[in-house]
Amino acid sequence: MAPDGAALARHAEAAGAAAIERAWQQMAPDQAPGRRRGFTGALLDRAIEITVAVGSLVMGAQAAAVAWQDPLARAHTLPLVGGVLLLLVAMAVACVAGRGARTLAAVYAVAMPLSIVAWAVFTPVAPPSLIEEPWPYFLLATATGAAIVAWGLPAQLVVATVPALVFAAARIATTGGGADVWAQLFYDVSIALLLSLTFVVVATMLRGVGAGVDEARRAAVETYGRATATEASERELVEIAGLMHDSVLAALLAAARAESPRERELAVAMAREALNRLADAESDEPVGTNEDVDARAIAAELERAAAQLGVALTVAPPEGPAPRIPARAARALVLAATQAVANAVEHADARGLRVAVEATATCVRVVVSDEGPGFDLEAIPADRLGIRGSIFARVAAAGGDVEVLPGPDGTRVVISYDSEAAT
Repeated sequence: MAPDGAALARHAEAAGAAAIERAWQQMAPDQAPGRRRGFTGALLDRAIEITVAVGSLVMGAQAAAVAWQDPLARAHTLPLVGGVLLLLVAMAVACVAGRGARTLAAVYAVAMPLSIVAWAVFTPVAPPSLIEEPWPYFLLATATGAAIVAWGLPAQLVVATVPALVFAAARIATTGGGADVWAQLFYDVSIALLLSLTFVVVATMLRGVGAGVDEARRAAVETYGRATATEASERELVEIAGLMHDSVLAALLAAARAESPRERELAVAMAREALNRLADAESDEPVGTNEDVDARAIAAELERAAAQLGVALTVAPPEGPAPRIPARAARALVLAATQAVANAVEHADARGLRVAVEATATCVRVVVSDEGPGFDLEAIPADRLGIRGSIFARVAAAGGDVEVLPGPDGTRVVISYDSEAAT
């Protein structure tokens, strides 16, 4: 029997939800701690990483130039400058490549303030006139950029302020203090804090916009999935209603009005066609033409159908010459045998499952057997249509026969089509 609209809607919605989840996982790499990025968020994160890389390299070049021109830096802290700049370059390369960016950015965000402390320790006290803005000043904003890549907002705010304050203390320690030093230092630290906090605000705004766009996109996709499921349900109901009206009702009217043998034969043919269409309604495969097919093709088709059920099955083809039967009859045999295989898998755990296709001059038989506990055919409830609808009714609609032989040692289902008996 065809699935009802509600079942189809549930199936479509579940499949749509699974597809959405897979797509979301593919679009949402873990690029920020504790945050789930969507497609737009991921793009903005990459843009932030590349911007941080370029800006850090520019500021690093300034720091290198200042350090090289400063005789105190060349004499006392040049190895320290080289180590910090090498770490900065490594972070920039990782940001551009998109691999290991968070790790190296976190290392740099911690190492940069420590390098200021080391600079203050190894740099002798000198008059401020000899040192305008030392090289660590030009790297203050790079620590904030690294924190934006590596951590969330609270840590970004900490890194935006702490290095500037550490630089202020180090600057006082290396110059001995004084009114001129305090005035220049106040200006430098204010600019550094303003620049760093601006970076944090802009990055937070961009990520917020990206998260909003991704959430809107996800809501739209979920709404589309539900609408598609509803449309599929309504379309299925319309198709079934049309089928009932056009085929089943027409067959019943023809049977009620049949008087002559010819009219009765026509009514039987119409009834078979209606049953065949009802049986085919549950399959997504097209019915196709009714041209004759070789019985050996049934074995290959059964292997393919079993593989779709997750069962590795070798179907023995008929030996010797095999007859050709109508395509719709062959399809009915395949679908009915597939249902028998599914029953054996579900109720007998596929123990001793065997499928063979046998043929005579005019008859094709598909034998499905298993070594399960067997069952009582008469004890099956009337509303269980797995065997009645998908096997008996389907094969009967094609003009074939079904014989179920349950026993204590297993079940044997023989599905046959005789071209002479069907004519």
